Amino acid sequence: MNSGLSVYSWLDALKFNRFHKRLVIIGSLLCAIAGYNSQIIAYIVPLALKEWQLTPLEAGTMISYAFLGLMLGAAGFGMVSDRLGRKKTALLAVIVMSVFDAAAAFAPGFGVFCLLRFLAGLGIGGVVPLSVTLVSEFSPSGIRARLMTAVGGSFTIGWALAGLFSMFLVPYFGWKSVLLVAALPLFLLPLLRSYLPESVRFLAARRRYDEATEEIRGIERMAGYPPLGWEPASFAQAAPSSGSGLRELLRPGLRTMTILVWCTYLSCYLALYGVSTWLPSILAASGFSLIKSYSYTVVQSLGATVGGFLLGWLMDTVGRKGGLCLSFLLGGLSVLLQGAVSSDASLLLIGLATGIFLVGIPSALHVVANEIYPTPIRSTGAGWAYAVARVGAIAGPVIGGAVQMAGFTYGQFFFVFSLPSFACVLLVALYPVGVKREGLEAVSAKLLK
Repeated sequence: MNSGLSVYSWLDALKFNRFHKRLVIIGSLLCAIAGYNSQIIAYIVPLALKEWQLTPLEAGTMISYAFLGLMLGAAGFGMVSDRLGRKKTALLAVIVMSVFDAAAAFAPGFGVFCLLRFLAGLGIGGVVPLSVTLVSEFSPSGIRARLMTAVGGSFTIGWALAGLFSMFLVPYFGWKSVLLVAALPLFLLPLLRSYLPESVRFLAARRRYDEATEEIRGIERMAGYPPLGWEPASFAQAAPSSGSGLRELLRPGLRTMTILVWCTYLSCYLALYGVSTWLPSILAASGFSLIKSYSYTVVQSLGATVGGFLLGWLMDTVGRKGGLCLSFLLGGLSVLLQGAVSSDASLLLIGLATGIFLVGIPSALHVVANEIYPTPIRSTGAGWAYAVARVGAIAGPVIGGAVQMAGFTYGQFFFVFSLPSFACVLLVALYPVGVKREGLEAVSAKLLK
């Protein structure tokens, strides 16, 4: 018997093992695929502008259609996940993302392309928060931020892959060829179905104790531990929720944290997508070749991946609030300085810094969004936070197009998009709780006490 041991305390105290390694690899793969599908539009916009004779504002609107899909998909798939489970919902999101993005390659014009990108965005919006939620619910408390930022940060590896595929495919096969690559994840579905686990916390909340025990048995085998005598009492939820859906996220105890997290996501994504979406076009307009602008954004994306790892370590070491405040401050300064540099070397250096300190931040925000809610509404909460972020992602490209049409200079463009990052420093400082090496049940209990 396990003498009353909680399965959640056992999971929190586990050492990193083969199970965690496999989960992080699968989650990172899913986030990288979503990142590719999300960012590929930035690399084909300059060519689509010419083919369909679009204005910068129309191009920004075209970009934002997918982000609108991401917003609705994040909230919708999040709520579905809290009812059907993380695994089934994640697989459905992958199918939606891949099928409709590949179909966009055959769009006959601007309108159909926007519709298909919107539908693909629904799937993209579900993949990332679901992947990160799964990792959060299995991660040991002492390294949770590192594992979650490793997975969430893989989103920007997808950005780098989008740039690399564009460099090698667009010159020879045209810009629509990079959309066909989106169909490849469909061949991974059997692998994902076999090796992606279902959340033990979700199964326990649904009183599916036999299935939850089977998931734990798999972890015990992979970790090399002898099987323990788990009982239904071992799966008792420490912070139950009386309901589900948006209303629960705004209940007393959670309301202030929810609103602050939403505002942080919104501001962060506005700055991030306002800059990253237009970067290839702006650099090309400033004298860089299109291929050089692709390589520049690849470097920035790789910097974001490094930044995600560093920020995850920092958040596990000093806590969530301190790590996020420092990164937002340095990120805002990096964006501001990017508008003042002129040489190739300094531009590349500042771009790398922007990648590390700003583009890598969303993976750290996913840590916070997945820690503050009890199990029955965890995926819903993370999904809604990600949905609100997409309001910023939608607004950023449109504002970027409007700023260019208004005649703002190169430096003024980056000044505008540095302001939201500085605002995030204050927002994070106002969070009512700070987290450091605590179990998920303990975090939500602090807010609901």
